[in-house]
Amino acid sequence: MLIPIITAFMLLSGCGGRDQAQKKPASSNGNKQEIKIAVSLADMERDGNQIIKKTMTGRQEQGGQSGDQQQGQQTQQAAQDAVPVQAGGGQGSQQGGQNQQVSITWLDAKNDASRQEKDLEQLVNQNVKVVILQQVDPSAGPRLVRRLAQANIKVIALDSLPVNCPLDGFIAMDHTRTGELQSRYLLSKAQGRSTPLKSVILQGDKNDQSSREITASVQENLKGKPQVQVVLAKDHPGGNPQMATATLEQALSSANNQIDAVLATDSRMAEAAVELLKNRGLCQRVVTVGVGAGEQASRALVAGDHDAEVDVMPELIAQYAFDAAIGLATTGHWQSDKQVKNGDFDVPARVTPVRLVTGSESYLLEQRWGKPAGQDGSQGGQQGQQAGQNKQSGDQKQNSGSDSAKEGSGQGNKGGGKKTTLRITTQDGKTVEMQINGEIKKIETLDGPSGNKGEAGGQGQTEGSVGGQ
Repeated sequence: MLIPIITAFMLLSGCGGRDQAQKKPASSNGNKQEIKIAVSLADMERDGNQIIKKTMTGRQEQGGQSGDQQQGQQTQQAAQDAVPVQAGGGQGSQQGGQNQQVSITWLDAKNDASRQEKDLEQLVNQNVKVVILQQVDPSAGPRLVRRLAQANIKVIALDSLPVNCPLDGFIAMDHTRTGELQSRYLLSKAQGRSTPLKSVILQGDKNDQSSREITASVQENLKGKPQVQVVLAKDHPGGNPQMATATLEQALSSANNQIDAVLATDSRMAEAAVELLKNRGLCQRVVTVGVGAGEQASRALVAGDHDAEVDVMPELIAQYAFDAAIGLATTGHWQSDKQVKNGDFDVPARVTPVRLVTGSESYLLEQRWGKPAGQDGSQGGQQGQQAGQNKQSGDQKQNSGSDSAKEGSGQGNKGGGKKTTLRITTQDGKTVEMQINGEIKKIETLDGPSGNKGEAGGQGQTEGSVGGQ
């Protein structure tokens, strides 16, 4: 009797053990561990920041795997039958032996430093693991980072580096390379000129590391190059486009409109410069180069109103930031590619590549902003390339010593259709320029010195002044 009883007991125990082992994963699947990440952006209205949010949200919805996790997924799949597990993401995928789900809190500071500080303070008791920080006020950045670090929240800085504070990561585009690309483009535009290319640099906030380093790189690459002359380099609080417009207006007035190029350290200031130059009829002649390849700046490239943008590729910045945040939240480290010295601290960092995009390569930005309404990308690129050729042709004629080229640059063709640019000089030395669609046959003054209608300067003089027509 004893043996059958023991055998039955063992059989019952074995079945019970198997049932228990089968139920364990089900229990695990029902308790997902949430990884909380916060992204504090200086201004969500910036085009690049909208792309960052779109890209990171897409990663979250697709499962949130980092690059390393994706590479190891096949290896982890082999062990799935033994221990089913899930990784961090909206729907969950394989990683680490425990269930994880990523939650992202988006914070828009709206360019208000005090608002950003209040937003970050509210995160302290919300079990947030990592904050991706794009600071509004660079001078306040170190205080914000230290406050988060005291709350055991890891911090990744975007764009600019808060000085001398314990950051866990820094991700930014290549500032030095950006300035090099801008300066190289100016030097290419200066070829064949008999006079230097007089240039203005519209810099962002003086405390903004990104803006400072771009400007420093431009100036270093132009050092000893007499073909380009920087007549003004001025910083603007917060990179304010309206302030940049006022700076350029003053520079144009002081130089009697004889400014040949404008460099800006972000797209917003570049867009403002292009708009001012268009309003003054100088857009055809003045070279403009920005940084960021925002939507309006990209559209201006296609139209031929703008010459070049350094594309910082925000999609790639977002990918790296997402991977870094997941890595820090789950393992305490991430795949940086260098370290930067930051006062008393060495900060793991990743520098993202950049590229110069002109009108002829505007198709490179179509995936981000789409094709312009009513035209395909190839047509837009051809228009931008043609406008650039017309501008260069006009510059060469202006410096050839020809009176007709100095008085007007009728070679301009920014968008399609014949255009003529008039430059009118008054007796007291004032100069006014304007663009007119089509060819000009005759110009008359409606209010001459005697109050009667008459031809401006005589027929022969007028024809010689209209772009050599």
